[in-house]
Amino acid sequence: MDEHTLHKLEFDKIKVLLRDICHTPAGVARAENLYPRIDYEQIKRELAETAQLTEILRFEEPFVMQTLDPVDLYLSRLKVENSYLDATEYLKVAHFLRVCHSLTQYMKGKADKYPLINSYISEIKPAPEVLKKIEKAIDKTGEVMDSASPKLRKIRIEKQLVRNRILARLESMIQSRRTPETRQDDLITIRDGRYVIPMQTSDVTSKTGVIHGRSKTGMTLFVEPMATVEMNNHLRELLNEEEEEIERILIDIGDSVRSHLPEFRHNYEMVGIIDFIHAKARLAVRLDCNPPRLVERPYIDLKDSRHPLLLISVEKQSEVVPLDIHLAKDFDCIVITGPNMGGKTVALKTVGLLSLMVQSGLLIPAHEDSAMGIFGRIFADIGDEQSIELSLSTFSSHVSKIIAAVKNCDENTLILMDELGAGTDPVEGSALGEAILKKILDCKGKAIITTHYSALKTLPEKDRRIQNASLEFDQKTLKPTYRLQIGLPGSSYAIEMAKRLGMPQDIVEDAVQLMGTQERNLAELIERLQAETQDAEEAKKAALQEKEEVDRLRKHYLDRQDQIAEEQQAYKEKAMKEAEDLVKSTRTRLEQLVRNIKEHKADKESVKEAHKFIKEKQDEFRSRLEKMKTRKETAMEETLSPGDRVFIENLRTEGELIDYNENTDSWRVQTGSIIASVKSDLLKKIRKQEPRRRVPSGVNYAPFEDVPMQISVRGMTAEEAISAVEKYLDSVSIANLETVYILHGKGTGALRKAIGDYLKTHPMVENHRLGYFNEGGAGVTVIKMKKS
Repeated sequence: MDEHTLHKLEFDKIKVLLRDICHTPAGVARAENLYPRIDYEQIKRELAETAQLTEILRFEEPFVMQTLDPVDLYLSRLKVENSYLDATEYLKVAHFLRVCHSLTQYMKGKADKYPLINSYISEIKPAPEVLKKIEKAIDKTGEVMDSASPKLRKIRIEKQLVRNRILARLESMIQSRRTPETRQDDLITIRDGRYVIPMQTSDVTSKTGVIHGRSKTGMTLFVEPMATVEMNNHLRELLNEEEEEIERILIDIGDSVRSHLPEFRHNYEMVGIIDFIHAKARLAVRLDCNPPRLVERPYIDLKDSRHPLLLISVEKQSEVVPLDIHLAKDFDCIVITGPNMGGKTVALKTVGLLSLMVQSGLLIPAHEDSAMGIFGRIFADIGDEQSIELSLSTFSSHVSKIIAAVKNCDENTLILMDELGAGTDPVEGSALGEAILKKILDCKGKAIITTHYSALKTLPEKDRRIQNASLEFDQKTLKPTYRLQIGLPGSSYAIEMAKRLGMPQDIVEDAVQLMGTQERNLAELIERLQAETQDAEEAKKAALQEKEEVDRLRKHYLDRQDQIAEEQQAYKEKAMKEAEDLVKSTRTRLEQLVRNIKEHKADKESVKEAHKFIKEKQDEFRSRLEKMKTRKETAMEETLSPGDRVFIENLRTEGELIDYNENTDSWRVQTGSIIASVKSDLLKKIRKQEPRRRVPSGVNYAPFEDVPMQISVRGMTAEEAISAVEKYLDSVSIANLETVYILHGKGTGALRKAIGDYLKTHPMVENHRLGYFNEGGAGVTVIKMKKS
């Protein structure tokens, strides 16, 4: 990749974003040196590493990287025997070792789940004994503590005693000389590292003491009295001993660090790698990125992709219109046409920048179903300014860059060109553009170009390797929607826009006539196709929403069917158990009564008691049979016939009977586009004279025992989804469910955010989070309800 292309595609800005969120010099260096790779296995691993750490940031407890100093420089200075660092530098080494320790602790219990991240962290050796040694010797301010060694403690105690004696003696001398006439601001000070007192010049003789300085006026001398000279000498010796002991301690710590230099250097490298992957993951979370499926050959299939720098520049990510584009699948070249400011250049930059990001091991802001291949060369000739007046020098510059691209073009090359052939005569420019594209395709290269030349729109008719595309334009407002339409050329709408802006009608009519019949017909055809395509897209969107609703109902029915089967089985087992218990207890009691009758030789009381027991059991059996008969009669109260409208109790919806299965006592019922088999006792006939029971729009639920554990709001607007969630949570609260799931899909993230904002204020919600990987990831919100 040449530097010109990297700059034009703004890859350097992505590197700056990464650099600014790195915490270590090693991580910063990796961000600054980031460069697209071409090795498939390496790219695949780096994407997987970033994806794993992104998942950690999204779903695990906070993973916090701490800022580090350039510890590698400190370690390098310790290579020489008896070399040492100052105390504050050792503190930075200690901080580094604590970071190493925290990383190894964090991965405990997560190694199997995130093996690639663990492969780096598992190589870190924190050396706790070295950390303990530093912490024992140096406090948080960078001072060597008394506890660093017994000798240092002893020296400092003696030093303090000597200092106190010196100060006491000097204070006594000052007090003895003080009179009402003398000044009261005589202070003990230090000169040349020795304690002195101020004295008037006239009071000083050769026997007074050692003079260490004088005031600016010369009237005051700073004198070390003879009485304290020996004590100052002793103090000086103690200070020297203290410095020597501190140096010995620092050397000793240096020896301990030196014995682990290879491990610590490796630790520093591993922490730098983790820091850089962490920066990539943070960027992925910020931009809602996903890892695309990586393809070994040159290939592009982007779905719901967005330009990362645009996402950063807007307040809401939903403001950026997603781009769907594919290349090297059915065709190798795309010619994008359409009006200025319609988004053509942004589309080029999006494809180019996302390709560079993928090959640099970065996740991209696109749907998880996107797929990207590997290009050995990416060439971009994109003008930052869209100008009508293009000079000859600009044309020459474009041509020179195109020449370089074509010379090096092969099957692994992606060429992105903005306004191919611009800056010269349209006829010659079109011919040159067509020849350039033919050369690129003959070399098996891949290309996406933008142009205003109508002649290039007809190329797909001549060459099946080329496909048209355009950015959708709202014909009612004459404003771009920024949605790319593959297979449809674009119109410039120049005459129509001029007309709406107030261009005189006669000029507009002349312009239409001057276009020529063929060009006019082509422009009208393109406009009709765009309008029809727009209508088709809206119909497709509505159909997809309908399909999602049908799928939801089908899933709900199947889930309820399974649940009913389980409940029926449980009921049968319970009934059998009760019957067995009743028979067993009855048999036992009868045997006892028979024994009593025999023992008492059939006296009246024994016989009477036996008759009473038998009558009680008869009444009990009769009561149970009556209940069963009542249930059966209730179920058979209304005769059901094919074509009847019925209400399905367990699904809380209506349907129409098709036919009856006597073996299973069930009906086939059609509800919407779904045909289901439903037990007869779950159906209630809707009388013709009664108004139909309608299920209100939105989301409704059966009594609390039938409240599902999840609700799907995919395809709804934010307002519809929040209304549905509100009703659902009311039922959940009544049913006293603890954990439920909202299925909203990933999409742009707008629906997920709206639901999240609503849940923050809901009085019955304890907390909520995004789903784990095995729960549906960012497409699911998991809610924990407050206990009632």
